[in-house]
Amino acid sequence: MTVPSLLEEPGRVDEPQAAQEYAAVLTQVVAAGRPVIVRRNGADLAAVVPLEHLELVREILAHQEVERSAAKIDWTRAREIPAHRNRGSRQGRQPFEPEEEPAS
Repeated sequence: MTVPSLLEEPGRVDEPQAAQEYAAVLTQVVAAGRPVIVRRNGADLAAVVPLEHLELVREILAHQEVERSAAKIDWTRAREIPAHRNRGSRQGRQPFEPEEEPAS
């Protein structure tokens, strides 16, 4: 996936008032591959971003959530817990021991 640079300053438009103006903003975003900030009364209101940028932002946020979760784990304690613990019906067995075949 090729994502245009997020370092470039996004364009700005006044809030579209008609459906045709919204279509023009979307066309501009898709064609240029750059976000456009929509203004209302001279103040930045929202951003219209290419789908690739949204996907990238979601990946970054997911990565940050994983890092936050990992930071909460007591890794010293986690290393001390036996591998077979909390394995349901496999409790007490070796992790790679084959499952028993069900009776026919």
